[in-house]
Amino acid sequence: SPRSAITSRCLDPARGRAISVSSHTQAKQAVMMKLATLLLVAGGDAFVVERYHAYPMTIPTRPQSNAKHNWCCHRCAKSYDDDDESSHPSSLTRPDFLRSVGIVAASTASAFAITPTEPARAGLVQFPCAKLRNTYHLLRAGQSLLQEENILATNPLFLTNRDCALSDLGIRQIEEVCEYLNSGDDVVSPPTIVRHSFAAAAIDTANIVGRDLRIGRDRLVPEFFFIDPRAAGLWDNLPITQAEPAIWAMDVDEAGRDGFGGRPPANEDGTPAETLSDQVPRLRQLLSACESIYSGDTVLLIFPDGTGPALLSCLIAGIPLSRVHELEYRPGELRTDITYDSILAMLPEKPSEEYQERIKLGRQELKKLRSQTTVINVKDQRYAQEVKEEERRAAEAARQRAEKEEAERIRRATEAAKQ
Repeated sequence: SPRSAITSRCLDPARGRAISVSSHTQAKQAVMMKLATLLLVAGGDAFVVERYHAYPMTIPTRPQSNAKHNWCCHRCAKSYDDDDESSHPSSLTRPDFLRSVGIVAASTASAFAITPTEPARAGLVQFPCAKLRNTYHLLRAGQSLLQEENILATNPLFLTNRDCALSDLGIRQIEEVCEYLNSGDDVVSPPTIVRHSFAAAAIDTANIVGRDLRIGRDRLVPEFFFIDPRAAGLWDNLPITQAEPAIWAMDVDEAGRDGFGGRPPANEDGTPAETLSDQVPRLRQLLSACESIYSGDTVLLIFPDGTGPALLSCLIAGIPLSRVHELEYRPGELRTDITYDSILAMLPEKPSEEYQERIKLGRQELKKLRSQTTVINVKDQRYAQEVKEEERRAAEAARQRAEKEEAERIRRATEAAKQ
């Protein structure tokens, strides 16, 4: 009540006297701080808060005898019978007492509260992002064994296989990245958190980063879904030199600003056929999780492909998604301190001649792929070749066995004729 005064009495068990503090509600926070201080000095056990007053009290132990015990009342100096429970000033119900403690604790905490410099971001990140709470480094995993064999692999289920692990070249690429991050350059801060895809090449990359930069296993966080690459549908497992330029050209010509166009043909083996916009929710969830969990950290995100980090960069800076491949990452490429301004500075005003030539080649490959009624990927071709080779070896073994049996028959017939 604005008209009431906050009065408190604290029993000093050492001297048998009470300490009193009184103040109007205009200085409520100061009074509560003084109350807390008095409790610490006098050894009080609790706050008792009623409608108009707040006072701490010390609860003495019950004497062994039936003698009367004097309680200190906040209204007068009367003594009350210890056996008379109704006369105790602490005769509040348990819910009222707990509610009173909560009120005073909240009032005391408000005096020590620190106003945050910026609001918490527990919701979804909104693109573009002019400001981020963490520092982000984006890294594409080193060259994998399938990439070394010129095979495009985008099915997230098969990416966990060891044939998608790092090649020898990929291992060297990541070791060079670690040397750069560990060089002690003040411009680039080493990561404190590593979040990586569950693809085999990304896991190997994270393990090398953790080993060389001495990052604990609790800081190497696998990401089971949000960093998955964009799936290529029916074009999965085609030669990289054929499928990748075609996908680039399709995105440039058909994706549009928000990436809704340019969908690869569907596949029957469970490989999704995704547009760029299908990958956007995963990346939004990824960045939102990092912004909600961490604050002031340096987060290294390890992607299994080059389009994923490029797409995240476009989203942060508000770049049309049809230009995503101008920011494509090469195997083992690291880009540090990714921000709105750094991405815009990185984007060329005009695409390079090499990029334009690749798009031109991709349009030709795209036309060929769409004209084919049946698309046979590299793995299917290899399987067909292995089946033919197995049949050839079986036929050769049968021929040799027949020749050996014929030679044995002739030998026996000759020996029988001599006898």
